[in-house]
Amino acid sequence: MITLEMIDTGVKIAGGVLVSALIFWLYLRRHRTLDQKIVEDVRKRRELLERVAANVGRVHHVYQQYLGLATEFTRYGQQWPRTRREEMSRVGQELADVFRELTEAESTLLLLGEKKLERTLRIYGSKIVNLRRQVHAEKQQFSGEEMHVIDEVKKEISQLRESFFDNLSSRYMPRA
Repeated sequence: MITLEMIDTGVKIAGGVLVSALIFWLYLRRHRTLDQKIVEDVRKRRELLERVAANVGRVHHVYQQYLGLATEFTRYGQQWPRTRREEMSRVGQELADVFRELTEAESTLLLLGEKKLERTLRIYGSKIVNLRRQVHAEKQQFSGEEMHVIDEVKKEISQLRESFFDNLSSRYMPRA
């Protein structure tokens, strides 16, 4: 026959199981919430890095337009048609205007704690500014040394962009 002690033990076991189940359920619920928060933080970070990449892409697009005109101008100098000079001035102004996006990208990187990426991007931007100062539509002609310096600056800009996107890519998709 079932004694009171057996019933008491059964109730204690059932109560223990219920308390354990409740604690386990609370643990799973909290753990799932933390996982969702981590996933959301990673998603937001990736969106911000994508925005940085888009900003840099727009700056680089305008820079490439300016570079094409600048390269053409360094070859022709004063014989370059006035319309092309005006186009170079317009694209040069557009390049200055689009630098706002580069500053925004730098700020976002600092916000994310990506100081190395921000520094690389700042150097990239300063090299473009340097090239724009050296090659402008009002310049009369270029010496051989100036042409060499311009070529070197173009190479540096290309290397900086590549380095920036390599580093950005590794921060976007961290290795396991």
